[in-house]
Amino acid sequence: MTAVPCIRQVVLLVPDLEQALAETREAFGFTSGTRDPESMAELGFEHEVCSFGDTFLELCAPLAADSGPGRLVDRKGALGYMLVVQVADLQAATDRAAALEIAPLFAQDFEGNRISQWHPKALGTLAELDQVEPQDSWHFAPRIFDASCTEVARDIVGADLAVPDPEAMARTWSQVLDVPLADPTTLPLQDTIVRFVRSSVESTGLVAVDVAAADPARVGDSVRLGGVDFRFVA
Repeated sequence: MTAVPCIRQVVLLVPDLEQALAETREAFGFTSGTRDPESMAELGFEHEVCSFGDTFLELCAPLAADSGPGRLVDRKGALGYMLVVQVADLQAATDRAAALEIAPLFAQDFEGNRISQWHPKALGTLAELDQVEPQDSWHFAPRIFDASCTEVARDIVGADLAVPDPEAMARTWSQVLDVPLADPTTLPLQDTIVRFVRSSVESTGLVAVDVAAADPARVGDSVRLGGVDFRFVA
């Protein structure tokens, strides 16, 4: 069973979906992905989710240049867009956030699970906290697992968020998720880790992702995809 809380998915915003997918497939060996065209079109995106073992990389491209995401990607280019963390009890996390005067943009049911999204001002990046039952499942199961590829990287195991005040944001995440910090800017989740680094004009939000290398010889390598550094770790 998946131990929670943990990182389950990262999302990149890209100007050209097919080009970004080609680069991602070359980097990680994905040969197929998962799409939900109708639901995503209603939100103004086209997308594909690529599957490691139990974690996922989603690429999204805006359908309209004059939308909020369209203007964002036009201004900044491809970038890290969202970090998705699975929790055991979304209501409890929401209640802890309320004590900090933070509230989700929305919380709703999706495919029988409870999901929520949070503003970057609250959690340092557009963030999603999801409660999924059973815990070792995920959205679009089972087909999302059928598309998994672990030949190059087994799973996402870490993420860096660039924020103006790393220590303050680390404390916020620690309180919302009810997880003690390992140090002032490091939040150890179950089998994954979130680090908070200082932002700059060029670097904000989700800026780096750690993936577990299938080949130990790749440890220390990195590849840049969608404006994010993907680092191969042991």
